[in-house]
Amino acid sequence: SDTSSSSSNHKSIAVTATVVGLLTGIALATYGLRLRDRERLRQATSRIRKSLQPGQRYALGPSFLRPKKRETVLIIGAGAYGTAMAYTAAINHHEVILYMRDAAQCECINTKGYNPKYIGEDYPLAPERNKVRGICTPAELQVLLTQQQDLIVILALPCQLTPKWCASHKDWIRPDTLLVSTAKGLYMETKQLIGHAILDALDRAEQPLCFLSGPGFALDIVKGDPTTVVVASDRLVQAVRIQKLMSHSQRFRVYTSHDPVGVQLGGALKNPLAVGAGMIAGMGYGINTLSAVITRASSELCDLCVAMGGDPATIHGLSGIGDLMLTCFSPKSRNQQCGQRLMKGERINDILQEMTVEGVATAQVAMAYAEMCGLDLPLFGMVHSLLNETVKPSQAVELLMGRPLKLETTPH
Repeated sequence: SDTSSSSSNHKSIAVTATVVGLLTGIALATYGLRLRDRERLRQATSRIRKSLQPGQRYALGPSFLRPKKRETVLIIGAGAYGTAMAYTAAINHHEVILYMRDAAQCECINTKGYNPKYIGEDYPLAPERNKVRGICTPAELQVLLTQQQDLIVILALPCQLTPKWCASHKDWIRPDTLLVSTAKGLYMETKQLIGHAILDALDRAEQPLCFLSGPGFALDIVKGDPTTVVVASDRLVQAVRIQKLMSHSQRFRVYTSHDPVGVQLGGALKNPLAVGAGMIAGMGYGINTLSAVITRASSELCDLCVAMGGDPATIHGLSGIGDLMLTCFSPKSRNQQCGQRLMKGERINDILQEMTVEGVATAQVAMAYAEMCGLDLPLFGMVHSLLNETVKPSQAVELLMGRPLKLETTPH
């Protein structure tokens, strides 16, 4: 009995030792394979990194492993959005210079820390740490543009003025300076995307260029309301650089895109549609009508974008539907305000003397694009006709609602 019990115990110990040994062997083999694969990955990554430019290496890897670089940012235009961009870059502890032509405005920014023309003293520029520096003389501007290495220039000017500014300063802008356009519109003079107009104005095709767009009112950005936008470039590494520059963990989140055509078209083409949304409110119609128009407008926006070479997924994102909802539903939108005032009897020229309304010029270019692509865009066409007074407001609803009935959606 004792003998059989002892034998059983020895067998149990032997089995346990065998299992432990087997598991230990598996664990060691797995560890060895992981070390081998890790070394292979390290060598492959090293070979890849050697073939990349410094900026492309910077874009690789988790964000917490990337170097934190303090950038020098020059913002052209001290309007509301330029001020918001200055604020956002400054709270991320970058060196920020804001250029304007108004000497009194510049002095107030430098001495009192706020923009007296836009945003106001309730929201000082970069209250936490960095101070935004204002400049207003061509000499100061020339020194920065010609001598500052690795400069980022944010063009926060109205769409129709941006190419003209670039043309008049092209001899100062270095070929390697990264430009970021915040303009949301199409260039009326040549009926171009704003990016093509900028490159033509500079007379160089290889200028680094990004486009920042999306649903973001300037005042809400400065107030610290969580805001998301998208930045696009043909070279994603340039968009990533701006993403890192502007993103803030609590206030401002920037997505990247490699579809600059779609981002430009989405940001531009929603403007005349927002004028149309204002017209609806001005005529006295309610949320049923507004929801219907915005839904159908998003379809027309996508059709035109695809026809012009953009990605429909971009239009379904921040620069398309996101910006369309912001400008159509918010009373802060200048495009929407313009539409309402037109329906109440004001003249378009009087409105344009008071404020910039990108949708007015863009409506004309949008219709030229639609005709060029052979598209039937009823809402774009109606906004264009109302702006040009070829259709009376009393006729607009019947002309749209009385069109031939059809399927809601058609394949692209």
